[in-house]
Amino acid sequence: MAFCAKCGKQLDADAAFCPKCGTPVAGGSAAAPSPGTPISGIDSVIKQPVAQEYWVQRIVAFIIDAIIVYIVLGILALAYALPFFFIGGIGAMATMIAGVFSFVAGIVLVLYFSLIESYSGTSLGKRAMGLFVKSKTGKNPTLVEAFIRNISKIYWVLLFLDIIIGLATTQAYTQKFSDRFAGTSVSKR
Repeated sequence: MAFCAKCGKQLDADAAFCPKCGTPVAGGSAAAPSPGTPISGIDSVIKQPVAQEYWVQRIVAFIIDAIIVYIVLGILALAYALPFFFIGGIGAMATMIAGVFSFVAGIVLVLYFSLIESYSGTSLGKRAMGLFVKSKTGKNPTLVEAFIRNISKIYWVLLFLDIIIGLATTQAYTQKFSDRFAGTSVSKR
């Protein structure tokens, strides 16, 4: 009887990947994949329902967190812009506020994720989806690890590239590139 080294799930005798977390099984056919065996994280996401469900949960968790952060920032931006509306200078100010808002929102999003994940191991969105972040020691990530894994969230294109590069360069589907670099992973509770 074999068990996954990462999550402890019981494995079938011929399993090349853990059906729960997608980790390649030692002694499995990872060196020479058989037909139908995923060869990359992208292939896993395309072929394995468990990988698809995992990434849907991570995306929904991110959307929940982004909505929370953007609502708070929107209220603050509105409070800042309201006086300009009454004195008639909102036109020119709106363009500047939009640019500053976008930049500040990216920084606040990175700080939000870094602080909350290093403190509790999960963000509000991840908690709602039953996900948590852990370091390679099995504990909450340090502030530096959390910052490294979240730096790509400063701009959505960087986050998209982080996910795609992470999935394209490994067989496991559970880590984006910055997760591997920081030594962290996101798992189900």
